[in-house]
Amino acid sequence: MDIYQEFSARHFGAYLDSEEFLDFMLRQWLLKGRHLDVCHVIDHPSFTKVIDECRDDERYALLVELSDLYGSEITLASQYNETLLALAYGEEFDPFELDQDTKAKGDWRYHLWFYFFNNEGYVAESWQLFNLKIYPLCATLNNTRADHMQTLVRYFNELSVLMDKTRDPDILESVTKKTIMNLYDLFLQVVHNDTLIDFATKRSFCKRLIHMMKYKEMHSVGLEFYITFKDLFDLNDIPTVISLVNLSKFAYDYHAVHVLHGDMRTVQYRIEKYKGDIVSQLTKISEYILRMKNVIEEHHGGKVNEDSFIQADFNFFFYECEIEEMCTANFSELPFEDQDAILRNLLNAMICFYKADKTLTSEEGNVKEPALNLLIGWELGNEGMKLRNRVLSLVPDEGIEYREIMITDALIQLDEFLTEFYLKDLSPDVEAVIQKANQYDLEPIDPKQAMTLLEETFTSLHPQSALIFGEEEKERFEKAGRQLPRLLKSNEVRRLLTTAEAKWRELEKDFQPENQQSSQKATFIIADYVKAVEEFFGHELVKTRGGKQTMPLIDVAMPESGLTSVEIGSEEYYHYVTLGSFYHYISANGTSLLKENVDKVHVVEYLTHWVNSIRASSFGKEAELKIETAQVLRRETMILLRRLVADFAN
Repeated sequence: MDIYQEFSARHFGAYLDSEEFLDFMLRQWLLKGRHLDVCHVIDHPSFTKVIDECRDDERYALLVELSDLYGSEITLASQYNETLLALAYGEEFDPFELDQDTKAKGDWRYHLWFYFFNNEGYVAESWQLFNLKIYPLCATLNNTRADHMQTLVRYFNELSVLMDKTRDPDILESVTKKTIMNLYDLFLQVVHNDTLIDFATKRSFCKRLIHMMKYKEMHSVGLEFYITFKDLFDLNDIPTVISLVNLSKFAYDYHAVHVLHGDMRTVQYRIEKYKGDIVSQLTKISEYILRMKNVIEEHHGGKVNEDSFIQADFNFFFYECEIEEMCTANFSELPFEDQDAILRNLLNAMICFYKADKTLTSEEGNVKEPALNLLIGWELGNEGMKLRNRVLSLVPDEGIEYREIMITDALIQLDEFLTEFYLKDLSPDVEAVIQKANQYDLEPIDPKQAMTLLEETFTSLHPQSALIFGEEEKERFEKAGRQLPRLLKSNEVRRLLTTAEAKWRELEKDFQPENQQSSQKATFIIADYVKAVEEFFGHELVKTRGGKQTMPLIDVAMPESGLTSVEIGSEEYYHYVTLGSFYHYISANGTSLLKENVDKVHVVEYLTHWVNSIRASSFGKEAELKIETAQVLRRETMILLRRLVADFAN
């Protein structure tokens, strides 16, 4: 709302040349800081006469000076020079001294300054001014007051322009992480709930901010921003998808990436459903259009033949625009690209049957507005619009084939990230389950009997799993069946596996279908098996380290410093190492840890397969596992351990 509209709303019947309006303008300039809004009024041609009539009145000297400035120095309303800045902020004002105080008052006081920097291309200075002046001011505005909301809109619009100018990676160098956090906080605190800022503008802001976060490597913050405001993100927009996938790669946040994966899968599902249902939708739309053609011909055939204007529109719509030809096509035999194009054309065509006001905008018919809606009753037209809106809600944006490829590729990448993240998150999940198990099951086991059961299981495994690859792998797997002692060199691995085997056999003996307690016990037992894998890795690397002078450092995730490289066997290693650490270490350094004839890639593949099995079971995310799922996980874990024994160097 500009100043005159606002004034008119408050002073009904007042005029542009009234003293009340001139006084209102002065208050907006001096007390509110609305310099640009006042300038837009002053620069309007109709205001020149008003200014001429008040030149002798000292009260309006400022307005006269502004008018003369526009008449002499400023040729376009979009240009603001140093004279104008001096009028707003004082003769001594230097726009490049960012920490100075200005004589201007009001919530809008920095707007002209911000506009000057933005309009003249001072990107770095614009962001500095935002951080020093505008962000602190806007963050304190109460978004329940209309004038504060209006102020925020104006600053926000300027921010959106600035963010658009800052898309280039080279220009992004002028943006600091502090700036991005200020933008995030401003949006979180006040902008998101500002009803004067429309949905499209907020969505555009979110897209730009994610772009900034990607280039500044603010991965976790970026995904947090997406999760918080995901209703404002358009996953049909490929640049947005690419930014979110890039953020996901380094965020190390399994749950956030899992949410994004689900949202993208929904987009993929909608595309697949649209492609599967498009013939049905085309049939519904075409049947309606042909039915309307019959209604017109049966009930208004005379008008079509006698009224040249209506006849021209009828022929133009159905024949020249080929609407009838489209409606009678054999949709199922057409390629999807043609089906999609026809459906979009027919959806647009249906508007011609609906118009609430049954009058033409041009009596002569010079404006091409089909007169078909004059011949269709409101009820029939409304029926068509309801059908159109239903189908339109299912139609994705154009470029479906390309978007489908990009979404599929994004989902493949996210699947890979989820596997890696889950490896990192698996250890605390397993630990949490084990802690619960310790509260419920404290019965001792017979070590000798447990060892017998473990040996029986380990030696009887068959290479019939997806974890097994070629003939050479099978041969090593068979030999490893006699190497159980090597697996149990770690006392902790021995304890975990013997305990798990004894409890598993007991569970099988006493198992009762639909028994919740059995499912809980199964979850506790599987936690021991999974923990044994981590313990085996940890022991093997320390043993290897003992026989070498140097070994590459291993990455661990520490709460204080994030990913940190530490020595194998160090205190930090024992305290912070996780399955994720081992996974990445083997991916990078597996060649030096494995036997000469072992393919490092295959080891990573079967380790990934095992993790995917656990992830698919929602282990650690659910209170209990189905007994059938637990059986699979137990077998896959034992096969994994035997494969590792077979593939690790002695």
